[in-house]
Amino acid sequence: MVKLADWLTLSRVLLTPVIAAMWLSPALAWHWAGVAVFVVAGLTDVADGRIARYLNQTSRFGAYVDPLADKLLVLVTAAALVFDHRLAVWWLAVVVARELAVTTLRSVLKPGVSMPARPLAKWKTLVQLFAVGAASVLSGWVPLTLLIVSAVLTVWTGGEYIRDYWPHIEV
Repeated sequence: MVKLADWLTLSRVLLTPVIAAMWLSPALAWHWAGVAVFVVAGLTDVADGRIARYLNQTSRFGAYVDPLADKLLVLVTAAALVFDHRLAVWWLAVVVARELAVTTLRSVLKPGVSMPARPLAKWKTLVQLFAVGAASVLSGWVPLTLLIVSAVLTVWTGGEYIRDYWPHIEV
């Protein structure tokens, strides 16, 4: 049985291509509508985990799909903005490289070693969401500052995972 928190996570996956399509529209009104949907999708990231814990409905499905949904939301919408020349390709490259490195590291850990999300990594995702959202409709110092801060957090948290979990890989 799919639980409420899992439905929220799935909604984030389903909203991702809708947001990308809105942001690729030539009409500025669609860009702002896309921001509204993006905010709703971002809020589902906050809500799903809290609801799962509050209702004691955590699941393996949710534990796996939630971070995947986060990655999809950030990467797909960011790729749409790179395509539309509203987001720098360097930023997307940094995020993709970190996600590939951390996901690869997670997949080669010794059996029984788990690599849970850390609080700073959760903040990283939040700042990435703000950066992408800002870049979708704004230009200038605000989105640039958010992009730089999120890139620093992206590299920092990726480096922490590699440093701490490298000794636990199975080759």
